[in-house]
Amino acid sequence: RRRRGGVSALRSAAFGRKMRAATSLLRRVGGRGAAAAGGGTLLGRRWLCLPPHSLLPMPALSPTMTQGNLVTWKKKEGDSIEAGDVIAEVETDKATVDYEAVDDGILAKILVPEGTEDVLVGTSVAVVVDEAGDVGAFADYVPSSSTGNKAELAPAKPAPAPAPAAAA
Repeated sequence: RRRRGGVSALRSAAFGRKMRAATSLLRRVGGRGAAAAGGGTLLGRRWLCLPPHSLLPMPALSPTMTQGNLVTWKKKEGDSIEAGDVIAEVETDKATVDYEAVDDGILAKILVPEGTEDVLVGTSVAVVVDEAGDVGAFADYVPSSSTGNKAELAPAKPAPAPAPAAAA
């Protein structure tokens, strides 16, 4: 056998090590065990089969906004949206504001139903796809909590503590 030398041999060896490490990681993290347990990850097989899509985050519609209430959806699942279209109304800490789409697409899945309160800024509220034929692929879509995309709502506010009894 003839051994390759120089920089290309080093690059090839480094590439091989990286590929083996990535394959090992995929087997450990995204294998059948994770998907079967319901804890699929971004690397899990169930996410790899989804068509190209974008997740719409809960926007920060004021400088002080950390969470908001999703009052109503102006578009339905399957509706076409264009940049500038009002897709929802969001109640901030100061007012009710229109949520406008920034890109064209088709609203494939609404992740946070209207009337939901205390949705954290950045939480995924909807899925948008480019092709109408891709909408059906998201019928049962639930964002994975391991990727940070889960539509997590703020915890319920605790009930106020009872007033201390007056000393008699």
